[in-house]
Amino acid sequence: MNAIHVTDARRILVLNRNHIGDCLLTTPLLRALKRGYPRAHITVSIPDSLRDLLVTNPHVDGILPRPDLNQWSEKFRFAFDIRGRDFDLIISLQEKSKFYAWATRYAAFLRRGRPVTVALEHPRTRCHYQHHVSICSDRHEVYKYLDIAERLGCPMDRNPVLELATTQTARDRVDRLAAEQGFDADTRFIGLNPGATKDAKRWAAQRFAVVGERLSREFGLPVMVLGGPQDQDRAELIAAGMERRPLMSAGRAGLADTAALLERCAFLVTNDTGPMHMAVAMAVPVVALFGPTSPQKYGPFTRLKTVLRHEAPCPRCLEPCLHTITPDECFEAARKLYTAPPVRRVLQ
Repeated sequence: MNAIHVTDARRILVLNRNHIGDCLLTTPLLRALKRGYPRAHITVSIPDSLRDLLVTNPHVDGILPRPDLNQWSEKFRFAFDIRGRDFDLIISLQEKSKFYAWATRYAAFLRRGRPVTVALEHPRTRCHYQHHVSICSDRHEVYKYLDIAERLGCPMDRNPVLELATTQTARDRVDRLAAEQGFDADTRFIGLNPGATKDAKRWAAQRFAVVGERLSREFGLPVMVLGGPQDQDRAELIAAGMERRPLMSAGRAGLADTAALLERCAFLVTNDTGPMHMAVAMAVPVVALFGPTSPQKYGPFTRLKTVLRHEAPCPRCLEPCLHTITPDECFEAARKLYTAPPVRRVLQ
């Protein structure tokens, strides 16, 4: 790979990803950029809904909200904004987006040498960026982003990790939520995360209930059910199948509060979805249930994990699915993970 030489970059813009998990998978890149450009002001563009994922990140100096891509006025305002900020380096992780490609090209139009523009390789937008980083399809997504840092000559961590920190304000809100439901401030929980963006990624709520009940009896810990507003019905199904009502946070916690809730989990049993990556970023052990998605590329980026996935689909599916994963299998995986010797997580 040819190196991309960008010396003395004082203002860096990263056009980041738009979803919870994808955004967190870029945190090792952000760490590497700050190590490579310690005096640079690093701005990250993300949807405002994801602000809490990066606002506490020590390697991020500013957040630029992503525009509403359905509003041309906002798109033009965003393009004028990034041109006016005189960035020295713009890194696009939105390699498929023609809008970001156009906005980046406009930022560099008739400028001599700055900003240097770098993007992941994609034929749709290749002509708009000065430098391109090839994508290796058989590696985890984290390394796809780290390849950019390597091309820029940034120091690389031997063992990269995802990063996410919560705030005392979020912890206080979570303490109040727990107290409202009869739990002490120092209670540790078994986390269940039954939600996902697609039906194919959702393990049956009844199976979550079975596993949650068995794990609670095995370890003497109460259960917490996480999720967004769209997961409330599934959370109630889980609660109905358990002897002791769990702490119900589905639909009652934003991202900052979800991080604080995960901080109180001994481990998490989860579908393939954003809170899985949040747990990983907070060094919470996870039992991850995977269906059609490849865990090699999108799985939990940690050694504190057990991934359950069956290559052979059930009779009604044409690709790997969740339906063949049994509650017994999930319970045993969680039990072994929780009782295993701890693995050190080191930020170098």
